Amino acid sequence: MEKSNLFLAGMTEETEKQLLSITGFTKGAFPIRYLGLPLTSKRWSKMECHKLVDKLTSRIKNTYAGRLQIVLAVLFSIHSFWGSVFILPQSVVKEVDKKCRDYMWGRSGEKKKVSLVSWEKVCCPKRQGGLNIKGCGKWNVASVGKLVWQIVVNKESLWVKWVHGVYIKARTV
Repeated sequence: MEKSNLFLAGMTEETEKQLLSITGFTKGAFPIRYLGLPLTSKRWSKMECHKLVDKLTSRIKNTYAGRLQIVLAVLFSIHSFWGSVFILPQSVVKEVDKKCRDYMWGRSGEKKKVSLVSWEKVCCPKRQGGLNIKGCGKWNVASVGKLVWQIVVNKESLWVKWVHGVYIKARTV
């Protein structure tokens, strides 16, 4: 229970104290991190999103074995996790794609290599001659689209009710 916090709003201090004593939790304060991501009620800034780029860079810094597998498994899982929760700024999307592309082609720092195949071709499905690497931007749009679909379809979900109450109110989706 030491890692658990209770986040309270819109109640008296006495009620807060009662809840904290009943549950045994400590009172939490924003900003916090959950599964490595900062939780925030507003859109992320470019600087906050650059932590994603830094994380990708640290994963690929010293290894060049099995580049395709590392791009598909490790790098894709990092950016798909972030991209399924937040709409990433275009500058960050481009930087993530650049990191994956440079790593795949063996480029590092100032050492440049010429790619023999376009990145668009590499991102095609295998049946079309590509390597089935998914672009960060398209994946981000698809992942956020999945969340929008949940808002439209699953009206009884607590999360959807919260989104309607806080963000949508009288608007249509």
